Amino acid sequence: MDTSGPTLRQRSVPTSDHLPTSPTSAPASSTDPANNVDLKSTDQASSILSSSVQGASYLVLLQFVSRMLTFTLNQVLLRFTSAETLGIASVQLELLLNTILFLSREGVRCAAIRVSDDSAEKEDETTSLDKKEKDKEMRIAPGSEAYRLQKLVNMVYAPIPVGALMTCLAVGYSLIQVTDKSEDNFPGYRLSIYLYGISALIELLAEPMFMVAQYKLWFKTRVSVEGTAVIVRCILTCALTIYGARAEVTGSSEEGSDKNTMGVLAFAIAQFVYGLLTLGGFLLAFWSKSTERRDLDRKRMAAAIKKRDGIAVKGQPSSNDDTISMSALLPRRLTKVGKDGKVESFYFDKELLKLSKTLTSQSLLKHILTEGDKMMMAKFADETAQGVYAFVVNYGSLIARILFQPLEETSRTLFSRLLSDIAPGSTSSNNDTTAEKTNTTTTTSRTLTETQLDNLVLSRNLLLTIMKFHVLLGLVFIAFGTHYTATLIDLVVGQYWSTTTKAPQVLSLYCYYVPIMGLNGITEAVVQAVASEKELGVLSYWMVGFSAVFCSTGAFLMGTLGLKAEGIVLANCVNLIMRIVWSMWFLSGYYGRYIPIAGTSSGIKSSDGGVVARFAYVPWQNIVPRPTVLVAFGAAFVLTAATEQWIGWQGLYNKAVHLGIGVAAFAVVMGVVFVSEKQFLRDIQSIVRQRRR
Repeated sequence: MDTSGPTLRQRSVPTSDHLPTSPTSAPASSTDPANNVDLKSTDQASSILSSSVQGASYLVLLQFVSRMLTFTLNQVLLRFTSAETLGIASVQLELLLNTILFLSREGVRCAAIRVSDDSAEKEDETTSLDKKEKDKEMRIAPGSEAYRLQKLVNMVYAPIPVGALMTCLAVGYSLIQVTDKSEDNFPGYRLSIYLYGISALIELLAEPMFMVAQYKLWFKTRVSVEGTAVIVRCILTCALTIYGARAEVTGSSEEGSDKNTMGVLAFAIAQFVYGLLTLGGFLLAFWSKSTERRDLDRKRMAAAIKKRDGIAVKGQPSSNDDTISMSALLPRRLTKVGKDGKVESFYFDKELLKLSKTLTSQSLLKHILTEGDKMMMAKFADETAQGVYAFVVNYGSLIARILFQPLEETSRTLFSRLLSDIAPGSTSSNNDTTAEKTNTTTTTSRTLTETQLDNLVLSRNLLLTIMKFHVLLGLVFIAFGTHYTATLIDLVVGQYWSTTTKAPQVLSLYCYYVPIMGLNGITEAVVQAVASEKELGVLSYWMVGFSAVFCSTGAFLMGTLGLKAEGIVLANCVNLIMRIVWSMWFLSGYYGRYIPIAGTSSGIKSSDGGVVARFAYVPWQNIVPRPTVLVAFGAAFVLTAATEQWIGWQGLYNKAVHLGIGVAAFAVVMGVVFVSEKQFLRDIQSIVRQRRR
């Protein structure tokens, strides 16, 4: 049996390293008497996995279209606008927009997707609610899907007032930085700041619909709305910039002018239209799915039939799960019975609110880390090095934005849905705390149902499969990308960037950074999906430490050693590697808490200790490819390095030979992967098939 990696075979023992496939369909209320498995729950897990895989493909398509359009747009805009204008729009105004949106909604998004339905309460507790009170307020009973959805909707209204305050502060600060000279050099600068701030507020108004679509796994709806808005924004930016350039030429004085009459205003108008299209698109999409619209269509059809045939047709209520009432998108008071037996009314769930605060503070640290490289470059690097780094990031981050970001976002939703009722801090894991306090050897795996254990194994091996995919993809970048960066740059943007600057060397180093980004994204996404509020608070302290190491490492490499652009890439690698190790350590404890180790019948005991020993609770070695695959990639790395050194890439013939050898080596390596990693490829194929279910 191939045991080199996680597999997708159904296992009856949840301690296996193999991941169960989606079960065959069964009646909703049926139960497997042999294993005492609720088939309704397993079908639900299969449905979540299927929708998530399909959603990931949609999001990858969205990122591919938007990033390629943006990349192409930048090449066109460079012919019609100055680098300074592009820098203001792409750096300063985008930083303003991202600061408002990220700090206002990121923490709430991560917390709200983990909403629970208070199903831990006894069913008979809901009957203690006064019937007249329920009828009067039309309250939703705890434990229902509508209750869970309403809790999420209420929560995602919180970013709107927070975002309004953030907009006032951020826009006010940005306006203070604009001088009269800046306004003269870049006409419409102040108006552009206002437009970006208003656009942020408009996007926040669409947040409830965005999160409902995310929760219901309506990825196609989201991609349709956002994809349309992105395309219009790109086309409008380009059209306005070209129009401004032509207007400047037509209306220039005898002295001439190098100013585009639209300048940064073209970007601001396009961003404002993007916000309107996002809000309007979600409203139209949800109206098309609303029960109100379908009831209205049914009444119209019944009236038409009655008018034609004289037959009255009574409309039947819709039973389609793909519908939602528009009133469900509004905040609404909820009611539940507290532990003291008293009725509690609330809008915002206390646990979700506390978790949102924790995640928001963590988002602030992440935002600082994200923009930290720009701060370091401004302090330790000259303008040439800054230009090289911006050039490399523009090319090197394409794969991260197109592929890694959708995988990370989808994984966060997928793992949250699969493990929502067994995450630390939930009612299902309370016994774990009790076991630790009493210092007994009782394991929490005995408190979980067979379905919950299956979901744990499913999620764990999905994580390992995705991580192995990132490792293999990273090996492709390292073995082939590092020695073809100069060839690529020379072909795409010309000899200046490939020979005069250090862009090829920095981009080669960035190829090592790509797989590290992928592994960090998926592991942190899972941590955010399953960690308790207390554990996320601990992570925030670690993030502060990681930030300190990043800054000190960057200062040493860039300031003392003078590595400049290469130094900031290396500092980022060190930072993300530390975060990956911490996430793996945390997830080892999380899964080991519930899933017994292979060959034993117990999970983590309170007496277990040792940081290194803790990693044994998850088979992390399964993410490492087989030795034959590693040898093949190593040989390809040496071969491509030799051809770049001996044959070169300056002439057209040299490029053809160098590329030909690389293509041949890539084909051989892929053949070795197909032969040696058959089980892994079957796992990937099984996951992809979920999209068609």
